Amino acid sequence: MSIVIRCGTLFDGTGADPVAGGEVVVDDGKIVAGPAPEGAEVIDLGSAFVMPGLIDAHTHLSVVPGRGDQVGQLRQEAGRQALRVPDNLRRDLDAGTTTLRIMGEEDWLDVYTREAIEAGQLEGPNLVIATRPIAASNGHGRMKTSMDGVDEIRAGARENLFRGADFLKLFATGGVASGTGLQNSAYSFDEMRVAVEEAERAGTYVAAHAHGGPGLMTCVRAGVRTIEHAAVASDEEVEAMLDAGCWLVGTFSILFHPDGIERGDGGNPLILENLKLARERVSERMERILASGLRLVLGTDSMHGEMAFEVQTAIRFGVSPKDALLAATARGAEALRIESRTGTLEPGKDADLIAVEGNPLEDPGALERVVFVMQGGTQYRG
Repeated sequence: MSIVIRCGTLFDGTGADPVAGGEVVVDDGKIVAGPAPEGAEVIDLGSAFVMPGLIDAHTHLSVVPGRGDQVGQLRQEAGRQALRVPDNLRRDLDAGTTTLRIMGEEDWLDVYTREAIEAGQLEGPNLVIATRPIAASNGHGRMKTSMDGVDEIRAGARENLFRGADFLKLFATGGVASGTGLQNSAYSFDEMRVAVEEAERAGTYVAAHAHGGPGLMTCVRAGVRTIEHAAVASDEEVEAMLDAGCWLVGTFSILFHPDGIERGDGGNPLILENLKLARERVSERMERILASGLRLVLGTDSMHGEMAFEVQTAIRFGVSPKDALLAATARGAEALRIESRTGTLEPGKDADLIAVEGNPLEDPGALERVVFVMQGGTQYRG
C-alpha cells in the first residue's frame, strides 16, 4: 500500500530550501513521485520538520564508550560483544539514525548482524560494514586480528571482501584511548597502498583512522578515500587531503560528550592526557580545517544515539546548520558511496526519513526531539 507523509516542513537533503507543507509519497519501501494514488494511507505529522534519516559515518556495533576500554570490549568473546548490539541499534534508530557505517568488528559480528536485520530477526539501521579492521600487531586498534606486511594485508583484505565487507578499514596512526601517539605511523606506504589496491580492485575504497602527522600523510599518498578523525591535522595535511579529494569524517561526540572517553577512561592518566590534548587541538584546529572546504561527514564513534550532539558540535565549530544537516545525510551517503539509495528524499531512494519537533536549521537542539522514524518504508517510531 502507498503511504503519504504530510510534513509541516520538508527538508529533502538535496540542498534545496525547505518547503512548508510538503509531502513524501512512499510505495513498497521507496520514495515515489506524487501525487499519491487514491486510497493511500496518510500519516499526518502536523507541524513536524521532516528530513532524510541520519547517517552515522563512523561507529562500532558492540562498543559502549562509557564502559571504558573500547579496544578491550572489541577483544571480548563474540557472545559478550553480541549482547550489547541490540540496545545500541535501538538507541540509534530511536534517535533518527537510519544508516550506520561499521568501522571494524571481530568474529564477523557485523556480517551476522546485517544478515539478522535484513531477515527481520533484529531491528536496526542499514549497515555498511568493514568486517575486521586492518591493524598492525603493535598498533592502535588491534583487536583479535592483526595484519603485518604487504602479503598479510593483501590476504586479510581479500578475506574481508569475500566475507562481505563493503569497504576496508585501516588503522594508520595511534589514538586517544591508547599510548601509541596521535601522529605515529603504524604502517608503511607499501602496506597502506596494498590495502587500497585490493579495495579498488573490488570496486570499493579504504577508510583510515588517522589523527595527523606522517601516518595521515601516508594515507593520502596511498589513496585512502575517507580520513577518520584528523584531530591534529596541520594546514599542510589539510591541503594534501583537499588535493587528493579525501573526505574528513568528524567524530566529535567520542571526544566531547561527557559519556564518551571522559566517562569510560577518564581515570586512566595517560588516556586522560591524550583526551585533553585531542580536545585542545580539535578546538584550536577545527574551525580552520572546516573553513578550508574539506568535505565533511559526521560519525559518533560508537556514541550510539548521539548524532544530534555530533551535528550540534559541528555547528559550534563553525559549520552552518544547513551544511551540518547535509553532512549527516546526503553528504554522508556520498562519502559512503550509497547515494543512489539513501541520503535524500527523492524518487527512487529508500524511504529513510525522520521527523523532529522544531526546525533544526534554526534550533539545532530540535534534532534531539525525534518524533517519527521510517526506514525502508517501515515505521519504527511515531
